[in-house]
Amino acid sequence: MTMENCAALIVQDQKYCYFRKAVHFWAQQALLPAVVAVGVVGNMLSVVVLTREPMKSSTSTYLTALAVSDLFYLLFVFTISFENYPWIVEADYYIYWKWYPYGLWLTDAASNTSVLLTVSFTVERYIAVCHPLRGRVLCTESRAKRVILMVALFCIACTATTPHEWHIAINAATGKFQKSSTELGRNDIYKKAYNWFCIVTFICVPLLVLAVLNWFLINAVNQSRRNRTRLTCQGNVVWNRQRQENKMTMTLIAVVIMFCVCQTPTAVMMLTASVYEPPEKTPAYYVNRGLHTIFNFLMVVNAASNFMLYCAMSRKYRRTLMITFMPFLAARHARNATLRSSVSYPRSGTMVRRNTEVTQMTDIIGSAATGKREPLIRAGTNHGRHAANNKQQLTATAVL
Repeated sequence: MTMENCAALIVQDQKYCYFRKAVHFWAQQALLPAVVAVGVVGNMLSVVVLTREPMKSSTSTYLTALAVSDLFYLLFVFTISFENYPWIVEADYYIYWKWYPYGLWLTDAASNTSVLLTVSFTVERYIAVCHPLRGRVLCTESRAKRVILMVALFCIACTATTPHEWHIAINAATGKFQKSSTELGRNDIYKKAYNWFCIVTFICVPLLVLAVLNWFLINAVNQSRRNRTRLTCQGNVVWNRQRQENKMTMTLIAVVIMFCVCQTPTAVMMLTASVYEPPEKTPAYYVNRGLHTIFNFLMVVNAASNFMLYCAMSRKYRRTLMITFMPFLAARHARNATLRSSVSYPRSGTMVRRNTEVTQMTDIIGSAATGKREPLIRAGTNHGRHAANNKQQLTATAVL
């Protein structure tokens, strides 16, 4: 090989190395803190809103647990990201490096918990939509809490070996902390078995289940929309109930689609790494590490984005958020809605329906102020009496 070819290869390697360093800086140091801050605030707001009385349901229980899991994941990822700063290896940061192996463990556990919780509420929604009679028995808050507890314990147990893969010690020559793999972390049989277990349990099977069940859910929503005329003829209460169920289903479908978009690249990367690992200090190695950093950042974005999806797609979530944190704006919105319904809907049937919606919002505002939950439908109108008589027919799941 000539000197010119060697020089060209060195320049090429430097370009790929620069690519990896640039991606690492922007994803792990520049953008990560901002995304984590937004996600922490959003998930905290979601926990508060989803546990309010008007929002309580089995689905909201799953979404609350998902928000808590994403919150912990973001916090743990942020603490682990400190290793990217050069000052953290100093001997003064002893506590951080003692925490580091357990931080990796809890980060993996929180991430896997979010995956299985997403699968859990998708299965629950499939049962509620496609098998409504069975859903009234199976889709309960108490059952959801038991499933959440089992999922959390399972994920913590499955990743319990992570802290034993790393050894943290001070380098005698430099006086700085240095991490290295333990004998367990270097064991090829353990690494292959653990990687394939994680790939199958937390990647392949969840993505397959989500794809199949969401196909059924989308078909169910489309079928419901095609039957809109027939349901409307049967009565406004029947159609309103079905429309609210569809809104909840579409919100959860959006959450799952976002999850699949952000998680699939990491899944492909893990599958590829289980078959082929490029040698160090080669162009393929630098590209692989850069893509790995980008895909990990997408997982952080996914954990921070559910709050925005709820706000964008769920009217009830926005209304409960407004009532909880800005009750004065909620009261003003209710008064404006009353005026709009009086001006824009002169027909008596529509007038009754719109005024009932305003009454529902006023009741929720009153319950937020007094701590008591008032009936959401008054029997002062024909529509209200009709809804009260059909109260036993409504599903137990509250609408998101």
